[in-house]
Amino acid sequence: MTNPAVSGAAVVDTLVPPAADAPPPVRRRRSRGQVGRRVVLLVAAVYFIGPLVAAISFTVQNPHGGITFSAYRQIFTNPGDGQINLVQALVYSLEIAVVTIVVALALMVPTQLLLHLRVPRMRGSVEILTLLPLVFPPVVLVVGVSDVYQAAAPSSGAAAGHDEGFAFQVLRFLRDTDHPLLLALLYVMLAMPFVYRAIDAGIRAIDVATLVEAARNLGASWPSVLLRVIVPCLRTSLINASFLCFALVMGEYTISSILLYTKPFPVWLAQLPTRSGQVQAAVSVFSLLLVEVILLAIGAITARGKRGATA
Repeated sequence: MTNPAVSGAAVVDTLVPPAADAPPPVRRRRSRGQVGRRVVLLVAAVYFIGPLVAAISFTVQNPHGGITFSAYRQIFTNPGDGQINLVQALVYSLEIAVVTIVVALALMVPTQLLLHLRVPRMRGSVEILTLLPLVFPPVVLVVGVSDVYQAAAPSSGAAAGHDEGFAFQVLRFLRDTDHPLLLALLYVMLAMPFVYRAIDAGIRAIDVATLVEAARNLGASWPSVLLRVIVPCLRTSLINASFLCFALVMGEYTISSILLYTKPFPVWLAQLPTRSGQVQAAVSVFSLLLVEVILLAIGAITARGKRGATA
């Protein structure tokens, strides 16, 4: 005589499959998420890399058939109307970018330390001030600079170089095309919102108060604390801020063109004396690839610094 309970349990075991045979819902969601991410990355790659590939193929296309690199050779030749070539324009903009980065970091890093250590109540006010370059367009900034030069300029009847005031001599020195410090100072103002937030994020990620207090208790001076303690901890933030300044300088056209500067790379690119679409596209492709190489170099430096810090 069989036991009903035992027979019922056996029937249930035969009807219900083991739980291990069905994949868990968490694993299904993970697999769907991975597929979704891959699809998004593929679409983004086609969206960003597709136009670049099309532009490169257009620049190397020979009208008579085949492949030619004559468009890339033409962008390195000297223009016939006395305009500087591509290398000179890039070096000119790189010099402005270096000055902009140095001045912006020299202003923002001590200011951020002062706000976080001494006057944290002023942090909100300073943050609002750094947003002003995003509120006012560059044209308004250029108009203000032009008004300052007109106010400081000597009278029209005065002899040139004799009755000029000291302020106007300094302003004329800053605006000289050989060393356009005026452009660098204006770019510092435009880059202020980005540099401020990049450095602020880096300082918030570290315990700056403890580091400064420990260094000061060991007898370090304030310059030593800034250069040997704070700057190494903010390496990634400083590199990000520097790249933002570099990107702004290499792409800003309005201010330099209104102030009649013809040597910066964006203005040179707009005034390129050629009617060939291949040459203009070759210049654009070359500048884009140059920025990508610099970005990869910055990423490699940052990754090397992180590996050295963890080791």
